[in-house]
Amino acid sequence: MTHRRDLGYRDEGHDLADPAFYADALEPEPRVLPPAAFRSLRFSQLEDEAVWTRDWICVGTHEAIAGRGDLLPFTVGTHGIHVQRTEGGIVARFNKAQHGGCRAVPLQCQTGAKTKCSFTSCGYSRDRGAIPASELGDGTPQMHQYLGLRPERLLTAHVQSWGPLIFVNLDVAPAWPAEELASLGRLGGFFGNHKPAWSDEVWLEYAANWKLMGQALASGTPAHARSDVWMLADTALSDGTPARAAWLFPNLVLLATERSTAIVNLQPTAMGQTLCRLSTYGSDPRGDRLFWREEIRLRAERGEAENEARALWGTQHHPHTIGAALPNQPDAPGAWMQGALAARVARMPRGDFAQPLYQNPRG
Repeated sequence: MTHRRDLGYRDEGHDLADPAFYADALEPEPRVLPPAAFRSLRFSQLEDEAVWTRDWICVGTHEAIAGRGDLLPFTVGTHGIHVQRTEGGIVARFNKAQHGGCRAVPLQCQTGAKTKCSFTSCGYSRDRGAIPASELGDGTPQMHQYLGLRPERLLTAHVQSWGPLIFVNLDVAPAWPAEELASLGRLGGFFGNHKPAWSDEVWLEYAANWKLMGQALASGTPAHARSDVWMLADTALSDGTPARAAWLFPNLVLLATERSTAIVNLQPTAMGQTLCRLSTYGSDPRGDRLFWREEIRLRAERGEAENEARALWGTQHHPHTIGAALPNQPDAPGAWMQGALAARVARMPRGDFAQPLYQNPRG
């Protein structure tokens, strides 16, 4: 398949980049996004152009690549990249083998689902975890897939840090939202000496589009919003513990109590599948990770139920929805997400997402 951006992004009878596609989702009393935003391969290609290659994407923590030479792969959209700790600091590069060594992208890799492939550097296949420097020696498969013989000649990407987190951006000259992140840090209290220990990363995968997973994980009563960069909500965990949830669009969700913080990096592995890379900061890393893993599972169940409803809307599997008006958006973080997404994929004006955030009287 040859993808022609100049021909536009159309599916299910819609121009997916037309502001009219998002009109009902941006009203003061918004409806949910049309189902094509969650089940269309063309929409995922539009997101790759307008979101994943334009925004700052959180790929992990500094602790994951603590040693010099350690390397962390992270597929951004359909672009295979990595970050590596060098003598001069963290660098971000495009992998040498963007197509896993294939002369062309195979048909099975053009479906929007990440495949399991022996060439783990491919932008169309699943990642592996952080790679220690000891596995990247001369002649190793990992060295050839990620670095090649002359890594200094690889195309670089922009890299920045916020606290212990590493972000990359594939755009040409992106602005780093330093002021916005400083504000979030002051309001959220996610990191600091009161949460000293880090847990190893664990990967959890759920049957939900990444946007619905973010909405489910960040569910709560919005407290603050900083334009379409981040949203902060007050929430209660399943055991009643008060907490705060932050969503840095597109792929970072933070959940925090007074004693620990969960970091969840969202990574689409299919239109209706999201990998959640979970690690934690707190005083008891192993116990904290078990605690947050269960909380994320419970929240993810809501995302999976919502994904199933969107995937079947307007189809013969749910005939009563054919031709029906889309339901209201009862979730304020979901309404915020719809505005943040439309600002990017439809090139709509980025207004001031003022507080209080997207109150929905019909919700």
